[in-house]
Amino acid sequence: MSVSRTLAVSVFCVAAAAGAAGCSDDTSSDQPFKGQSADQVAAKAVTATRNAASLRMAGKVAADGQPLTVDFHVDTQKNCKGRMAMERGSADVIHAGQATYIKGDKEFWAGAAKGSAGGRKEVQALSGRWVKVPADDARTTGLCDKQGFLADMDSDKSERKGMTKGDVTTVNGHEAIALKKKKGGETITMYVATEGKPYILKLQQSGGENPGTVVFSDYEKPVRAAAPPAGQVIDGTKGGKAAS
Repeated sequence: MSVSRTLAVSVFCVAAAAGAAGCSDDTSSDQPFKGQSADQVAAKAVTATRNAASLRMAGKVAADGQPLTVDFHVDTQKNCKGRMAMERGSADVIHAGQATYIKGDKEFWAGAAKGSAGGRKEVQALSGRWVKVPADDARTTGLCDKQGFLADMDSDKSERKGMTKGDVTTVNGHEAIALKKKKGGETITMYVATEGKPYILKLQQSGGENPGTVVFSDYEKPVRAAAPPAGQVIDGTKGGKAAS
């Protein structure tokens, strides 16, 4: 289950990098956000994204050098529904009420069970079943915390220097302006919506040790997260017994 913590860190390593990447005083008048510098646009984008009641995050990132694919729809109440896939193994995740439910395949649970006494027997018991994890479990608390990880995007405002305005393009059919920064061998790009609220539509990091791309969409759409039927759940809060 330590994979859950890795997910929480990995999904937002791209976001944290972009949020900390700062901005320059580019105020080109022939682009959207005329008269506003790149740092002003980025600040507005971070604020709008943090203030959104809900959003969807989907993309590919790197976790300890390993590829990780994620697709989560989350809201400010920590309701969420999504899926994550590693190089070996995948799992569906639901957070509803006061609990997180995880349904992983054999490879997922095999990785999570490494070093545990149960080993193979535990993998067989959990594979393909929903496992209920308490909401305050340290291994999963960051998994569906939208506000927590988006706050990290703007945790160090002093580093927000050096980003410039790039081309206007489209992301999922929405017009967006690219804000870019090169730092060492890394290029960080934040795509900001030019119409309506200045939401972040995509974050991309190329080069460096943790390349990846995360696309943000479905802003303000309700998260349809509900606990799985009790008969399909193993209650991890009660020693692995079936839920009643």
